[in-house]
Amino acid sequence: MYWERFRQGAAERDVPESAARKIFGKFSGQYMFPESHAYAFGITAYQMAWLKRYSPLEFFVAIFNQQPMGFYSLETLKEDAKRHGVDVLNPDINQSDARCIIKGKALLLGFLSVKGVGESGAEAILEARKRDGHFQSLADAMQRTRLKREIMENLVVAGTFDSLISSRRTALWEIGLRYRPVGVQQMLPLPVEQDFVNLPPLSDWEVMTGEYRILGLYPDGHIMAHIRPHLSSNVLPSHKVPGLEEGAEVTVAGMVIRREHPFTKAVFITLEDEFGHIPLVVWPKVFERYRLVLREPLLKVQGVVSRREDALSIVINHVENIEIVCDLPKAKNWG
Repeated sequence: MYWERFRQGAAERDVPESAARKIFGKFSGQYMFPESHAYAFGITAYQMAWLKRYSPLEFFVAIFNQQPMGFYSLETLKEDAKRHGVDVLNPDINQSDARCIIKGKALLLGFLSVKGVGESGAEAILEARKRDGHFQSLADAMQRTRLKREIMENLVVAGTFDSLISSRRTALWEIGLRYRPVGVQQMLPLPVEQDFVNLPPLSDWEVMTGEYRILGLYPDGHIMAHIRPHLSSNVLPSHKVPGLEEGAEVTVAGMVIRREHPFTKAVFITLEDEFGHIPLVVWPKVFERYRLVLREPLLKVQGVVSRREDALSIVINHVENIEIVCDLPKAKNWG
C-alpha cells in the first residue's frame, strides 16, 4: 500500500519509477520518523548549518557551553572548530569567565571547563577578581580565592596561570609550599622562595596528557600528531585516504570517537586523527576476533577501501591497540 502511494506521488512529480523504487528501498520499516519530527529535525539542522557557516565562532562557543550533550566529545568539537577557522584557547585566570567566551577571533575556555572547579570555584575566582582586580601571581590567587589545593593544581595543569608563571611544574611545586587548609584563621603569607628548586619544564607530552585529563581536550593540537612520528610510514593520515581506489589495502590509526551497532550485522567505528575522520566497518567475524582490542581508545587498523554511492569506508581485517598512558576523551557508543 505504501509503495503504491509513494509511486503515484513520485509519478505526479515526474520522478521515474526506477528512481522512486531506489528511494523507497532506502526506507527502514524498523524505525521511521513521523512527519512532524522529521520537519523539526530538518529545520534545526538547517539553522545549525547556517550558523556554523556564517557565524562559526558564536556557534562553537554556544555548543561548548551546552556540554555534555550530543554526538561528539569536546576534543572532536575542538578539532572541528579549528577546521572552521576557530582557535580554542586554554582558560586564563585574568581573562576567562565561568563559561566559554569570545576573545578576539578565538574561543576562550571558561573556568567550568576545568575539572573540579565547579560553580562555587568559578564564582570565588570571579568575585576576587571583581573585588580587587587582576591577579598578579599564583600566590596572590591562592591568597584571595582560598580554593582547595586540588582545584589550584587543576587550574595550573589546564594552563590557567600560564600568563603569570614560567613553568607549570614549578607552579605545582609552589602550590605545595604555599597551601594551607582553609580554616577559621587567616592564612599567614610566609615566604617560601627559599624552598624553590630548579625543576625541568613539563614536556610537550606531559602538557598534552595533563590537559586531556583536566580539560577533556588538548587545545593546542591532537594526540595523533605526537604519536605519528613513532608509527611506520605506511600508516596513512585521514586526508590521504579519500584518494585511494576501491579495494586498495590501507593501514590507518587514530582515536576512537564513535562506535555504533545499529540494526545491521556490521559495527561502525569512526577514528579521528590530527587531520580528520576515518570511517570503519567491522564485520561480525572480525569483531568477535578483536572484540577486546576494539574497546581501546587508540587503534591502528588494516583494511580494504570500500566505496558505496560516494561514501568511503575501510572494511577492517586486522586491529592493534596503540598502548599509551593518557586519559583520553571517551568514545560515544550507540546501539
